[in-house]
Amino acid sequence: MSQKIEDSNIETQKTSYLKKHWLGHHSLARAFWVNNWLLSITLSFSLFAWMLISSENEDPVFFARVILAYTFFNFLIVFPWQVVGLWRTTSRYIESKLKIIWAWLVRIILLFGITFSTVSEIEDIDWYKQLYFDAFVLSKNQNYDVKIYKDNLVINGNFDYGISDKVNDILDKNKNIKTVILNSEGGLLYEANQISKTILLNSLNTYTYDECSSACTIAFISGNKRYIHESAKLGFHKYSIARPGAKIDQLDMMSLFMDQKKDAEFFEKRGVSKEFTHMMYQADSNEMWYPSIFALKYYGLIHGTK
Repeated sequence: MSQKIEDSNIETQKTSYLKKHWLGHHSLARAFWVNNWLLSITLSFSLFAWMLISSENEDPVFFARVILAYTFFNFLIVFPWQVVGLWRTTSRYIESKLKIIWAWLVRIILLFGITFSTVSEIEDIDWYKQLYFDAFVLSKNQNYDVKIYKDNLVINGNFDYGISDKVNDILDKNKNIKTVILNSEGGLLYEANQISKTILLNSLNTYTYDECSSACTIAFISGNKRYIHESAKLGFHKYSIARPGAKIDQLDMMSLFMDQKKDAEFFEKRGVSKEFTHMMYQADSNEMWYPSIFALKYYGLIHGTK
């Protein structure tokens, strides 16, 4: 009887591993420890590790789509496969009257796990809504205009998703561009960092004749030479989540703080004094601080006006 429980028959042994679990033909120990616990831990650890080792400037749309794809794969394919297979395995043990206590104990643990997972997913519904926004709505916003004027690349509007790709495409086709003119109230940090890298890589100058605020300043400070019009302004404030009605938890706050710390260090590397970087995030995210032209020169943000 024991031999029949562990491996039902020769035909079952020839069945694929996945189907064998689905039919409940694995041993109780394998079905519970390997196909459920070990697999769940491995998948969760793999996702967590990927999130840690991903670039700190990870594409928000790609990031959100990967998380959503993982969630659907896990809870619509893997989780049902685990639950159904393990339940059928316990049924086989109970019907065969072998290890009945262990089989019922596994069933209790399984029911607890199903309940816990369901409650957790319901509690995370707001987070999934935010992921959906990042994955499928964020990419539709294109409130910007990128064009060439003489030997200048002019950027007007928000740093919405995709603007850095537009900038790179134009620069690849126009090697004579020396200056990037920035007129923007900000946008996505990811896009600002991508444009910043492009400006640094091409040793371009930066200029604004109107306003360059929030995320835009990251691109501006990347300029080899940095000038503004005498009536223009640079604006600074605390970072925020670029989603309407987004709920910011402690992890989000920590992430925003680390982004601010990293960018403050970048400003210092570009010649801005620490005295200024200690002040640059003093305004709340719904407000803006505009330092005077004198202060911008004094603290090393601009080389002059013209």
